Amino acid sequence: MYQMPENHPFWMMLAYCAGTGGSCLIIGSAAGVAAMGLEHINFVWYLRKIAPWALLGYLAGFLVYWIQAKLTGQL
Repeated sequence: MYQMPENHPFWMMLAYCAGTGGSCLIIGSAAGVAAMGLEHINFVWYLRKIAPWALLGYLAGFLVYWIQAKLTGQL
């Protein structure tokens, strides 16, 4: 589908987005769904209390990746 080498920055960012982006919503990861069931966490509570912090961490990680890629000439 894509004609890029395996170590292309696109694949690294795709893995980051898939692995970390699911934490922004509790239903975005299997661990989050399990936590909802085991700890009786409400989706709306998570959305209000935890999701903004998860999104902030996600964006900070993206910014660090982007800066590193720019400094090393990968982008």
